[in-house]
Amino acid sequence: MPPARRLEDRIRELSARLASAENGEFERVLAELRDAMNEHTQRFKNKISSTLLRWQGSQRERRKA
Repeated sequence: MPPARRLEDRIRELSARLASAENGEFERVLAELRDAMNEHTQRFKNKISSTLLRWQGSQRERRKA
């Protein structure tokens, strides 16, 4: 799994390629872009979940103190 910046660069590259794709290449590039976008979305969900879990844990610790 490439770092976030590299994934964002890949999405930009695929978007540009899609804009100028010929008919035969369009479907393949679109599928690659869709996969990259899905990976980006999953990473974002994981990051948000992790942040929320840490925050909830710190809130519980404050209540105990």
